[in-house]
Amino acid sequence: MSSVIPLGTFEKVPLRTAWPTEDGNFTPWLAEPRNIALLGQALNMGLEVEAVERSVGRFRADILARSTDEAEHRVIIENQFGPTDHSHLGQVLTYLGGVEETKTVVWIAESIQPDHRAAVDWLNANTLEDFSFFAIEIELWRIGPSPAAPRFNIVASPNDWAKVARTAVRRAESAVATESQRVSLAYWTAFASHLKEQKSSFELKRPRARHWAEFSIGRAGFLIDATASTQKSRIGVELYMSNDPSKAAFRALDAQRGLIEAEFGTALEWQELPGKKASRIAIFRSGVDPAQTTQYPELHRWMLEKMDRFRAVFASRVKALSTDAMLDAPGEEPPEE
Repeated sequence: MSSVIPLGTFEKVPLRTAWPTEDGNFTPWLAEPRNIALLGQALNMGLEVEAVERSVGRFRADILARSTDEAEHRVIIENQFGPTDHSHLGQVLTYLGGVEETKTVVWIAESIQPDHRAAVDWLNANTLEDFSFFAIEIELWRIGPSPAAPRFNIVASPNDWAKVARTAVRRAESAVATESQRVSLAYWTAFASHLKEQKSSFELKRPRARHWAEFSIGRAGFLIDATASTQKSRIGVELYMSNDPSKAAFRALDAQRGLIEAEFGTALEWQELPGKKASRIAIFRSGVDPAQTTQYPELHRWMLEKMDRFRAVFASRVKALSTDAMLDAPGEEPPEE
């Protein structure tokens, strides 16, 4: 005798049930790290918010984000309740021309009109391959009395985007050209498993064949970077300020050096990096070999412990920095090995 599994029924929920207004409720919600990550999953890219309501000429872009994938670039996100209209299409094109390093534009609305879907398809077919345009419908669904859940439906995307995205992932995994890249990929793959085993709030979704891994600390332009160098026989953890040419952020934190190191429990390396956009505050463990898998357990324990300390000591301080110390754009320099 087979048992009957009770099934629920999907119910579509009006957007304004959760977000009464687009600008006052939906945009701030989407800009939160866990929610922008949901959009990133739909787009097959990592996303980190840089600014909300960014001025571009006489308009304001709802969200300015950046892709955290290997080909880093800026992403403009334009939100609209109701059906799409010509005015917002014009704004999208204005933002593309007014914000440097933008290569992806995401237009989110309740309903993508056929003529606007055709316009997005035309842009994808007739602009350089570096540029990508997405039209997405946002919906809310629930089953019975459960909380409503958002769903991003991609209506228009670059030609063969899904196929290209899957191919790019396979190439990144298979095209490991050098021994150092193989070592790095193996180390970070094992570290990603360690984070899951420890149920850490840090997550490394896609290990890469490079000597560093990036983790958010809650503010654009600031990252917790973990590093593993076979050349220097060391591993490290650092607060990486990716675009700090004036060194305002670094110096604001340096003014608290005594308090920070007392709270951290040890001295740190304060690297202003004159002449470079980036700055860092780091700690290293030398005399180790990230290529030796037998050392992984100890190296991973040390690395996660220091990452937790960096977040505990720096997260609130980074968020409290004045706007004068805000980092305005993603840096282009990777952490030094």
